[in-house]
Amino acid sequence: MWHVLNTQPRREPYVAELLLTEGIDSYTPEFLPTPGTRAGSRRDRQRQRVFPGYMFFRVPEGFAHWEVIRWAPGVRRVLHVDGAPGVIADAVIAHIRRRLADSSFRPGIPRFKRGEIVVIERGPLTAVDAIFDRELDSASRVQILVNMMGRSLPVRIDLDDLSRAAS
Repeated sequence: MWHVLNTQPRREPYVAELLLTEGIDSYTPEFLPTPGTRAGSRRDRQRQRVFPGYMFFRVPEGFAHWEVIRWAPGVRRVLHVDGAPGVIADAVIAHIRRRLADSSFRPGIPRFKRGEIVVIERGPLTAVDAIFDRELDSASRVQILVNMMGRSLPVRIDLDDLSRAAS
């Protein structure tokens, strides 16, 4: 069974090395480099992680030294469920590995660029022009700027409710 570890930003490789010295197996899912990326290039070395700041780890059976993991440099916390380290089935990790091995599985490409004019297709602001501001933490939510009463007001909306404005 696997568990989940929250790390400090970009410390996953360092934490993985520390865990390995303790005989603990770890896995940090990363997207494959985009086609045409030169081996050894900066883009190749800075792979995009599927779950930034999180990694999976598996302890040997009968492992009782959780403090070694909890207090390792670069570790923020071990994710818990009902007071005990949360458990993830081997099948889930295997599924993630299979999906990442599939060359068609890539990180999402932003649909809109910051500053791009968009039109709201659904909801109370239907047919209103707005300016795309940014993506939010949720993959389906974005922030746009709507001009009302001479001010640009930030509005959070579902990404699917937007379309490109006609040129």
